[in-house]
Amino acid sequence: MPAPTAPLYLRIQEMLRTQIATGRFASGQQLPSETELAESFETTRTTVRQALAQLTFEGLITRRIGLGTFVASRPVESRIDAERVRSFEEQMEDTGAHVTYRLLGFGIERASGAVAAALELPDASDIYRLRRLRLIEGEIIGLEDRAMPERVGSAISASALVTRPATRIVESAIGTPLGGMIVSVGAMASPAEIARELGIRRGNPVLVRSHTFFDQQGRPVLAGESVYRGDKHRLTYRYGKGAPRATSR
Repeated sequence: MPAPTAPLYLRIQEMLRTQIATGRFASGQQLPSETELAESFETTRTTVRQALAQLTFEGLITRRIGLGTFVASRPVESRIDAERVRSFEEQMEDTGAHVTYRLLGFGIERASGAVAAALELPDASDIYRLRRLRLIEGEIIGLEDRAMPERVGSAISASALVTRPATRIVESAIGTPLGGMIVSVGAMASPAEIARELGIRRGNPVLVRSHTFFDQQGRPVLAGESVYRGDKHRLTYRYGKGAPRATSR
């Protein structure tokens, strides 16, 4: 809590942080206008803007031109435990969220050079490609675009595609738990097709997790990308037994 002698903009920030944290202003709710805040604190709109700028940077609020200032929606958070292979869906279960799916496509196609290399297959091999949307409480969170060798894809049931995490589907198909994974994370401006499927504007930021999963013999059995809305998802990584486990919020 800032001291009474702290700059006024800091006191405005702290008041709003506290009211958001305690639920006085809920996710998506509109905050008082700049004019109303300025009058309440007997200050100028310039001071109020200075306070709001920091809260916007922290992701606590969003400012919509012509509409006002709103409490930001809390992003969905994946907590990555590097000691074991866990699906996005299992990570979400830890936070009390349940993931559902909307299947966009699953079938055989000719592998691109990049996919063939990731799966350690000859060029132009046939692979199974899975594309589906992930939803939480009916809201689209991300897009899966996965590839797997034909021997794996041909063993997958249609019902599993709309009910189970991809990693668990593949484990059932190969008959053993996965042996490991390589994951990289980046960001990009969403191209038109992905933006359309995620229900966002073209060029909006998206978070991309590229991954390859391996069986117990070290052979790649699943590769591809998961693309998440940048305004709805974040990643938290944990590594090592000495690091405390994050608790659900």
